[in-house]
Amino acid sequence: MDLQSALKLPFNLKIIPVDVNGIPMIPFIAMFNPESLTIEEKIEYAKKDAPGKEGTDPKFLGSQPRSFSIDISLDGTGVNTNGVKVPVTLQVALFRKVTTIIDGDAHRPSYLIVQYGTFICDCCMDSSTVAYTMFDMTGLPIRAKITAKFTERTPQGLGSIVSMLSSPDLTHEVTVKQYDILPLLTHQIYKNQDYYLQVAKTNKLKNFRKLKAGTTLIFRPILKR
Repeated sequence: MDLQSALKLPFNLKIIPVDVNGIPMIPFIAMFNPESLTIEEKIEYAKKDAPGKEGTDPKFLGSQPRSFSIDISLDGTGVNTNGVKVPVTLQVALFRKVTTIIDGDAHRPSYLIVQYGTFICDCCMDSSTVAYTMFDMTGLPIRAKITAKFTERTPQGLGSIVSMLSSPDLTHEVTVKQYDILPLLTHQIYKNQDYYLQVAKTNKLKNFRKLKAGTTLIFRPILKR
C-alpha cells in the first residue's frame, strides 16, 4: 500500500463487530470509501377513516429504526495497494467474517458499529449482495461491489429510557429562551397547554405573559386521576 493510501486508511469506512460483552473486535476496513450512504427513516401512522368522512388525520403509532445501505467497492488489481494484490475472494471472506458468520458465543451474527466520518451507528446487517464485475484470465474475480443493508439498533433497556425522557410523568427543567411563552412550553411538555396556570403557580410567576430569558422553569409530573 502506498503512503498516501496508508495515511487515509484510518478515515475509511469501518464495520466493527462487537462481542457479547460489548467489546469491539477486529474491524473490516473498506479499501475505498463509499460514494453514497443512503439512510431511510419510517414513521407508522394509522390511516383508517370513518365511512363518509372527508379528510384524514393520521394517528401516530411509532417510529421504526433507521435503515441504511452502503456500496463497498473491492479491488484485487493492486491499484490502491502499491501493487500488492489482495484477492477479492479474501476481501469478501473478511467482510463475511465480520458481518455474517454466526458468533459461537452469541449464537447469532455479531452486532456491528458502522463508522464513516461523523456517521456512527450501532446496527445489525439485514442483507448483503456481492456483484463480481471483473475477472482475470483464469476466471477469478478481481473486482467486486458489495451492497450492504443495515438496521439501526438500540441496546436493550436504552429504548425505554430514551422514550421516558420526554414523558409527562417526569419532572422537567426548561431554560427559557427569548420569545418563549408559557402556554407553548406547557404544550411541548404535556401535549396540552391547559396546564400553564398550574405551571405558573408552581414556579411562582407573577406575570406568566412575560418570561425572562435564561430563567429555569419546573414542570412537575401530571397527576393522573
